Amino acid sequence: MIKADMFIEVSYEIGNKVGGIYTVLSTKAREMKKIYGNGYLTIGYYNPGKSLFEFEPKNPGEYSEIFNELSKLGIKCYFGTWAVNGQPDTILIDVKNFMKSKNEIKSKFWKWYKIDSLRAGYDYDDPIVWSYAAGLLIEKIIEKNKGKKIVAQFHEWLSGGALLYLKKIGAKLGTVFTTHATILGRSIANSQKPLHQMIKSRSINDKDAYKYGVEAKHLTEKACAHACDVFTTVSDVTAREADVILGIKPDVILINGLDIPSFPSMEELSYLHKKHKEEIIKFIKAYFQPYYNLRLSNDPRIFFISGRYEFHNKGIDVFIEALGQVNRKLKSERYPYDSFFLILVPSDVHGENPSVLNSVLMYNEIEKFSENVSNDVKEMIVDSIIKKSLPQNKIKSFLTSKYNIKMKNYIRLFSKESTPPLCAYDLNYDENNDSVIKSLKENGLLNHEDDRVKVIFYPTYIKQADKLITLDSYYDLIRGCSGGIFPSYYEPWGYTPHEAAANGLVSITTDYSGFGIFVMKNRPKARGIRILRRSGKSDNEIALDLANEIEDFIKMSKSKIGIQKSEAKMITDMTDWSILAENYIKAHNLSLH
Repeated sequence: MIKADMFIEVSYEIGNKVGGIYTVLSTKAREMKKIYGNGYLTIGYYNPGKSLFEFEPKNPGEYSEIFNELSKLGIKCYFGTWAVNGQPDTILIDVKNFMKSKNEIKSKFWKWYKIDSLRAGYDYDDPIVWSYAAGLLIEKIIEKNKGKKIVAQFHEWLSGGALLYLKKIGAKLGTVFTTHATILGRSIANSQKPLHQMIKSRSINDKDAYKYGVEAKHLTEKACAHACDVFTTVSDVTAREADVILGIKPDVILINGLDIPSFPSMEELSYLHKKHKEEIIKFIKAYFQPYYNLRLSNDPRIFFISGRYEFHNKGIDVFIEALGQVNRKLKSERYPYDSFFLILVPSDVHGENPSVLNSVLMYNEIEKFSENVSNDVKEMIVDSIIKKSLPQNKIKSFLTSKYNIKMKNYIRLFSKESTPPLCAYDLNYDENNDSVIKSLKENGLLNHEDDRVKVIFYPTYIKQADKLITLDSYYDLIRGCSGGIFPSYYEPWGYTPHEAAANGLVSITTDYSGFGIFVMKNRPKARGIRILRRSGKSDNEIALDLANEIEDFIKMSKSKIGIQKSEAKMITDMTDWSILAENYIKAHNLSLH
């Protein structure tokens, strides 16, 4: 039972999609609104480019006076609803004209909490000024709601300025701070240092933050963890990390969830899988067939890896090494079919690879050319053209000599020499310096005709009106795939395998991820979500184990993989916010003591 009259949730990612925290908050919003009703208020960062789609403005009403007062300081506030399930009331804060106060604000935090921000740049200054402004806003909301029990929850160091300000002035409210991943832990892991061993030996201290240039962020995070009434984190993995790096154990673990009822049922997913897979296969054919004929089974296996471009942290290094091993083994066995692997890791791109775009447009033209015949014949005509041969037997009689001439022209225009590219986009930097492309080449993954493992580096977000893959969203794309592979070294939770399972896909995660530990605890014998053991093993051993798991997925029968997809989907039923929200209520109630 809730004890607070009002719950205020503060995050840099409310109305401003950046990463996994956005998923936590946006999927949880409906349940929080259900529990707290009109007492639930979210506070986020005003980003005009994103608020256009994320935010529905409304008359500020009771907040008008507060907004006017803050505007005199250069703080502009917008009131409305956040366009996610539950549509909670939201205040977005624009600090563009408040940035003039950054040095004064940073001086205060040095004086109050010894936060050294002397070397900090804009990536620290912007959120610290924004969060300080959020503290001023909450202070005035408290004054306006005297007598009410108020709890505020602050996510990550980016919202820490608000918490630290409110604690300094002695504001009357319960405070909860949540770290989703420590900034220092992520930095150490990303530098390929043995983070997990360092945590085990407790050999990390504040001086390390200076080595990685993250002292301001780390010291802000640490100050928040110690100053708040209730300190929380999202998994057992991060709890151990926080104990060593921040010097404090969490009071409550807030397991990450999803709004499971908003995902389609397995019956719906089965239909969507077939529909979206057809679109992905069209793209794959357009990508590879101009160069050589693919070897496609009746159920082509398409897998993906996705997430931030953190080459080591996300296990992309081990993933590519494992693919190289699988490719060599399947070639030596003369395995009859190609399997496809999409690397969905955003990077700095200039635009679509012109050659790939040309092939996709040409493939679409070939489909239009044959659209006036029945579906069976149309498929045969398209297949004949992309395989660079004129139709024989059954459909030859449908075609006039004029039709044959057009087909010959399409065959000539669609055909290309050399080898399919590794990347679907042109990068804004030399691709020879790109970690993914370098690793693919080093592991012999070159998209040659005899390679049984074919790879496509797709370094941008899937979006509506995508020119290459004609699907509207990331979820649409992964629903058309066979499974997801996420061999992360550093993964405080792991929404990518979590979302894959919720969308009815088999996946691989690790015993270094929060979600992996959750599955091991609750469904240790599950095969739909496989746990790659990284702890205590060398990279070579891990890559070999991963290669074996991938090969098993490739060769698995369609019926067996269907059973494991259903099993994966069932595991996510335990992660619905209607179940996991009770942990939040526990933390909120505890903060009021």
